[in-house]
This record gives sequence, structure tokens and C-alpha cells, in this order.
Amino acid sequence: MKIGFFGTPELAARVLAGLRERHEVLFAVTAEDKEAGRNRALHCCQAKEEAMRLGIPVLQPKSLKDSAFMEELRSYDADIYAVVAYGNLIPRAVFDYPPLKTINLHPSLLPKYRGAAPVQWALINGESETGITVQLINEKLDAGDIVVQERLPLDRRMTAGDVMEIVSCRGARLMDSAIGILASGSARPVRQDESEATYCGKIDKDLPKIDWSRSAEEIHNLVRGLNPKPVAVASFRGEAVKIWKTALPEADVPGTDGPGSLVRYHKKRLFAETGRGMIEILSLQPANKKVMDGLSFINGYRLTTEDRFE
Repeated sequence: MKIGFFGTPELAARVLAGLRERHEVLFAVTAEDKEAGRNRALHCCQAKEEAMRLGIPVLQPKSLKDSAFMEELRSYDADIYAVVAYGNLIPRAVFDYPPLKTINLHPSLLPKYRGAAPVQWALINGESETGITVQLINEKLDAGDIVVQERLPLDRRMTAGDVMEIVSCRGARLMDSAIGILASGSARPVRQDESEATYCGKIDKDLPKIDWSRSAEEIHNLVRGLNPKPVAVASFRGEAVKIWKTALPEADVPGTDGPGSLVRYHKKRLFAETGRGMIEILSLQPANKKVMDGLSFINGYRLTTEDRFE
């Protein structure tokens, strides 16, 4: 099958590589290179890097509505377009053009969690399952008819990074399945139930700041939902500390000094009191330091009974 690919981040790069093993990928449309770092040097996205490694032509239009870009797309004569986290809405003139139309991989059980950061928000909200959906694109955000869908159980130890690893491994296979179904003419896409639709926004700059008055479970879900990016943050002795990994205790741990207070449990394990319950800090990263476990933090900072997270 001749495929035109649209995508930008690491997930897109990994699905692109998987599709390349099964199909002829004619081109990859990615986001434009962006300035980054102190020198403001141009950096390309992971999908572009992967396409170049595979020898796939890369297109980086300023606008998908540009007439010259449209002509270039049509010159490739693809059978279907595949989209994975491209980052921009694709106009009808583009998604309607291939004979088999355009499919999109979305890491949620649509119609739930349409929009940005569905994996992160599913974990932050404490969901017990999420999924992967391949849908036919239409002009509404993540609202196209579903071609194939796969459920993914979640447990309370999984981070966003863990879930995205699973999605990355399964994504190409699921896209390949959808392509085969559409090519066979046997596809029966299912219309999404709008009454069940939910939406999630981007992760804003204020969300990572931990509110210790929240419950231990809520804080734990926030930490795992923001791992590995952008990472939950607390304040300790006036400096920011990234909280990478936490756990909920199986037995009672005493706490007496209110939300944010720190407890050295048996002098080896680090706990913080919350608005409801205790939470164990398994790994954290003080400013300008490497990631460390709770015991290293206890010993390195010589914690006192007055110390707390703000």
C-alpha cells in the first residue's frame, strides 16, 4: 500500500518506522524546524529525523492549504494518508483526496479524551483503562468514524511514559490493521457517540505545581500523569524540586504536621503528608541535581522535623 504520512513527535516517528516495514511510505509531512537552546539553533522533530534515516522525502509546509503543497501531495498518488500527532488540523481538501481517505491514530478510547494530552489526562483523572483508536479524519477534532479500537488497562503504578511506550509499540500494528480493513472494502466504521464525548486540553504551565492539600491519590495520579514530561514540581527550602515517582502506602504511616510535612519512615523511606493520607516519594530531583531516591534525599539534605514541601 502506498502511504502518505503526517506526524511530528516521537510517537509519530516510531509508528512511521513500523509502517515503513509493511508499506511503501511515499513522503512524511512534519512540523517545521524550530529554534531551541541558547543559540536558537534550528532543530527538527523526531518524525523528520526518522524519515530522513529511512530515506523518506520530508515535506514541511507553512500551511496545508498552500496550492503548491497541494500539487506536490497529489503528485505522489498515495492510496491513503496516515496521521499520528501531526499537531495541526488537516483540511478536507487534503484528508479527502486519497482513494482510501485519511486515518488518524489517537491514544484514547474515543469519543473519550478528544484533544491534546489524552494519556496524561487519563492518568491524572485516575482512569482504570484507556485505549488506542484509529479513526477516519473529518473536520472536527478527533470526531471521525472509528475503524479499529483497542482497550488498554491501567494500574496505579503506570506513568504516562509507560503508556506511551505501549501505544508506540502497538500503534503501527493497529494502523496496519485499519489500512487492511479499508483496502479490503469490508470496513464498517462506527460513528462516535457525541453524548459520550469528553475533551482534554494541553498541559498548562501551572498544572505541575503540586497542591499538598489534595489527597494522596490525586497527587500520585498527577505525578505519574506528568512523568516523563513536564514532571510534577514541589518547593523545598525555597527551591523547585521535581517529583518523578511516588507510591501510595499499603499500611498506615503516621503524619501530624499537616499537608506538605515530611516523614522519615524508619529513617529510610520518605513520605509526605497530604490533605488526605500519606504519599511515598520514591524519586525526586532537586534543582541542579541528578534524580535521587528518597533515602539519598533524606541523607543528603539532613532533614529536620521543620522541613516540608510547599
